[in-house]
Amino acid sequence: MPLEPILASIANRFDRIRTGLVVGCDDRSVEDALKALRGGVWMSVPATPELPFEDGQFEVVVLEGAAVTRENVREAHRVLRPSGCLFFTVNERTGGQDGLTAPEIYKIVREGYDIVELKRPKWWTFGRKGHTITVCARMKAWREHKGFIREGQLPFTPFRSRT
Repeated sequence: MPLEPILASIANRFDRIRTGLVVGCDDRSVEDALKALRGGVWMSVPATPELPFEDGQFEVVVLEGAAVTRENVREAHRVLRPSGCLFFTVNERTGGQDGLTAPEIYKIVREGYDIVELKRPKWWTFGRKGHTITVCARMKAWREHKGFIREGQLPFTPFRSRT
């Protein structure tokens, strides 16, 4: 996993991290590099359908490129705190190469996150092998619920006239 773009993105967003999780990476050096960057307690687990943690335990979750699936992104959403961030780097798919495109990343992440930062290679290098896309996504502050809108009207609107 290319770690430098993720480290730079985390350094721009956080001064200190209390708890972090690395999913799908067996290399202990990744966990050590993240701990050295912003401190805190970091844990590493393999990519599984259900992470063995309670809800809202981590400020940051870092996914390894092969672990970026809709199921793992949802599970990361479950274990993140309300203001938590998800970071991952995947290979950019161009032509017959393996990886993901930016629209595919948006489809995977859109349900529970707002993409804060998406770093891609320069446009003139499109189609060359070995390019990665680095993503920083923050949990959405609120979600739309069908129960929130009642009978086609919002429960409260400041524009409604008072009589």
